[in-house]
Amino acid sequence: MNHRLLPLAILCLAFSPAATAADEAPNPLKEAFQLAAKGDMEGAAKIIKKEAEGGNAEAANAYGEMLLGNTKSKNAPLDALPWFQKAAEQSHPAGLYNLALLNYKGGEGIPKDEDQGRFLLKSSAEAGYAPAQYQMGVLMDAEAIKEDKPAGYVDAFVWFEKAAEQGHAGALYTASRYYEQGLGGKPKDMPKSTEYCGKAARAGSAMAMNEYAVRLQKGVGVGADPIAAIGYFIGASQAGIPAAQTNLGNAFENGVGVRQDFNQAGTYYAAAAKQGFHAAEFLLAQMFEEGRGTEVDYVKAYTLFGRAAVGKIEEAVKRQEAIKGKLTENQRTAADKAIAEEVKKSQPAENAPEKPAEKEAAATAAKPTEAPKAEAPK
Repeated sequence: MNHRLLPLAILCLAFSPAATAADEAPNPLKEAFQLAAKGDMEGAAKIIKKEAEGGNAEAANAYGEMLLGNTKSKNAPLDALPWFQKAAEQSHPAGLYNLALLNYKGGEGIPKDEDQGRFLLKSSAEAGYAPAQYQMGVLMDAEAIKEDKPAGYVDAFVWFEKAAEQGHAGALYTASRYYEQGLGGKPKDMPKSTEYCGKAARAGSAMAMNEYAVRLQKGVGVGADPIAAIGYFIGASQAGIPAAQTNLGNAFENGVGVRQDFNQAGTYYAAAAKQGFHAAEFLLAQMFEEGRGTEVDYVKAYTLFGRAAVGKIEEAVKRQEAIKGKLTENQRTAADKAIAEEVKKSQPAENAPEKPAEKEAAATAAKPTEAPKAEAPK
């Protein structure tokens, strides 16, 4: 099973955990955070900048994050750089982390320096900053994969575990996968894996929500509870996870943990199919072919079966061929063209290089979720 970690996306625009500890902050910063909470970002920025200029490391990091979050500025990273440097010079954990990410990425006016980035990242991790600990684990996991050295997972797990102890969602989910696969010197332990997966889901990981829901639904490492699974599927679906949308649609179609509702099933399948998720395309095609929750539409069914076939779903090839004769020649030509266009649009981009990513996100690890069975309700 592939356990490769996915890189993350954009640097967190909110204040870091270190910067939001208003109860421990000096009074001016506490006032600034209160203003920010009320939506007065301009007032907050003035106070934070003044404190940063006065040598407050927490304020310097917070001001750097505010500048970095300015989507209207093309020079946001460069504007934020000196403030992160001010914070890092005082060994501020979040400042070290943010500066590390800028070093890894590089950009206009910022030389790319991965060695310096790693040094700063490790410094932040050793200072106890959970996002940095998680990213150190990501780096070591990637190196273990690249160099095919299973021993490397042991070092990676040390960092994942440190971050997980602080409730870091990505680290909890990754630890779950390590226990599932017996990596990092840990024996395979599905109950332990599911325990960590549940913690990750409750900490906000959308990928974990979907995975935990699958386990609840099937009773893997935990007592089966299809009704509780629905809530987690909904949370992951709202975060846009296509596997979760498909699983939720499948639950509605078959009445598993929820009242059977073909219209709801079709809605969730369609949302996942729009993202090119092949299992959803197949299941939605079946609904159009058989007229469940909708009028029979062989053109849509043929098109969706064709898109699903691209995902190596063998049954989709058979089902598409079976209804081919129900379409006119013009309809088939148009459908084949539409399939080709969709396939072209959904071609995956080249893999990004393995390195620390730029945002602390909930959906941090990629593991293929079990697709729902492509069967009609019995």
